[in-house]
Amino acid sequence: MTTDPRCPDCGVTMEEMTVQTSGGHHLQFLSDETKEGLLGKLGVKQRYDGQTYVCPECGLARLYADIDE
Repeated sequence: MTTDPRCPDCGVTMEEMTVQTSGGHHLQFLSDETKEGLLGKLGVKQRYDGQTYVCPECGLARLYADIDE
């Protein structure tokens, strides 16, 4: 994401943060699309890293998939 989003409730700029599981794993988005090439032929699904933004005023969190277009 090229610009920091603004909170729809407070109107302030949201801060980028990292989300991870209690085991230290980062969250990923799993698509129904298969990867290209050999991995796709084996049925491996496309995964996307995510960016998390949190409002410093109200705590609203938003997740955005890092999809290259």
